[in-house]
Amino acid sequence: MAEYAEKGLSLRWDTPDLAANARHILVAARPVHPANVVNVVYTVNGGAPRIARGYRTQLAARSDGEEQFAVVLPPQPDDALVSFVPVLSCSGREADPRRGGVALTQLRQLGAPAATATERFATEASRIVPSHPARFPFEPKFLFRVTAPVERDEYPVGETPDGLRLTFMLRGGGSVHGPGVSGEILHRGGDWMRIRPDGVGIAEIHALIKPVDGGIILTEYSGVVDFGHDGYRMLAAGSGPKRAPLRFAPRYLTSEPRYCWLNRLQCFSVGEVNLERYLVEYDLYEFPSAPARQT
Repeated sequence: MAEYAEKGLSLRWDTPDLAANARHILVAARPVHPANVVNVVYTVNGGAPRIARGYRTQLAARSDGEEQFAVVLPPQPDDALVSFVPVLSCSGREADPRRGGVALTQLRQLGAPAATATERFATEASRIVPSHPARFPFEPKFLFRVTAPVERDEYPVGETPDGLRLTFMLRGGGSVHGPGVSGEILHRGGDWMRIRPDGVGIAEIHALIKPVDGGIILTEYSGVVDFGHDGYRMLAAGSGPKRAPLRFAPRYLTSEPRYCWLNRLQCFSVGEVNLERYLVEYDLYEFPSAPARQT
C-alpha cells in the first residue's frame, strides 16, 4: 500500500481497492476540492519521465471524504516495465511523493491477446477511406501586429470552483498595424480570464477596433496564455511571471464594406503577455486555402 501527505493534501494508490495495471491507474485524493488535479509521472523501461493527466471517476465525493481519479496510460510494448508515482496539486499547493523519498510503483505491461479474424475484419471493414488523402494546403498570411495595454486587476474575483478568475481591462493607446488593418483599439472591453490549476490561462476577449479609414470591427475570441507550472500560485498571490507566451484564435465581425472580408476568416495569433508593463502583443495571421498543386 502506498500513501503520502504534504501541505494538507494526501494521496493513496496501489491498494486493494485501487487496483492498478500498466494501462489503468486509480488514485484517491483528500480533501475533496474542485481545484484538485492528479497527474501521474511515469517511465517505461527506465526511460525519460512522462506525464499523464487523471480524471475524476465520480461527480460527488465518497462517504469517506476522498475523491478518486483514474489515469489511462498509452499502450506500451509487451512486457514493458512501467514505474509511476501520482502527484496531487490544489490551488498552488502540491503533494509530490518524490520529495518524501517514496519509490516509484512498478507494474509490468502484459501482452495483449491477439485479435481474432472476426475482430480484424470488423475493424478493417469499418475503416473509411479518406477522399482527400493529401494534407489540405494552406499558407499563413500576416495581417497586423496587435499592441494592447491592459489594466492591472484591482478587483480580482479570485479562486472559484471554475479556477482563478482575473480580468484585464483595456487601457487607452492600443493599436493594430499592418497590411491588413491599421487603427486604434478602443478603450472598451478586455479579457475575462480563467486560470487553470496547471498555470494555463484561458482567455475570453472582447474588443473593438477603429480603422484609420473608418468603420468599427468587433473581435471576440479565446486562446491560451501559459503562465508556467507555478503560475496559478503566483497569480493567486497577486504576482506572476514577467512574461508569458500566448496563442489566440481571433475572429472578426464588421458591417464596414471595406473590411467585410474579415467576416470570413479564422485567424491565429502568436505573441506574449508582458506583466511588467501590462502589455499584450501578438502578430495576427490568416490561413487562406492555397490552391492544390496539379499533378
